[in-house]
Amino acid sequence: MLIIRFLALVVILNVLRYLGGFLIEPFLIFPGLSAAMEINAGYFNNAFETFDWVTSYFYNFIMWLSCVWVFHLMRPAIKGSDLVASFKVFGIMFLFFAAISAILMNHYSHPKDFYFWIILDGVLMYALVAVCNGVLYRRIMGRHAAGRSGFSREYSKLDRD
Repeated sequence: MLIIRFLALVVILNVLRYLGGFLIEPFLIFPGLSAAMEINAGYFNNAFETFDWVTSYFYNFIMWLSCVWVFHLMRPAIKGSDLVASFKVFGIMFLFFAAISAILMNHYSHPKDFYFWIILDGVLMYALVAVCNGVLYRRIMGRHAAGRSGFSREYSKLDRD
């Protein structure tokens, strides 16, 4: 049951990421990202086919699955509510994402502003998914949720240190 709940949470977070993204990205991210891609069209696959979309969504699913998995494993050691803990973990995961983007920006000849827009998009989407995870984690995971809810007066040994 833990695996089913966990996967359900990841699927829901993926859906919410794309729904939220479709409301935010067209206005804040896509104009700059599209301009960078148009100027450097030779670098990018602009003719996505079905397999390209499937692999893209799969990679994103794995990325959010990794974030939620790290959150689930770290939750018992993090003080604060699920929302605060979610921001702490997803913030660390975002730094990893941004560092990889910056490494690619530094090592390859792709347009630098493309990575700027990718990192900015990451700031927005990691924050969005962190909020969704913080709100939904305990509701979906139920008794399988790790750690404290942040609303309890009972403290573990970790809290007393």
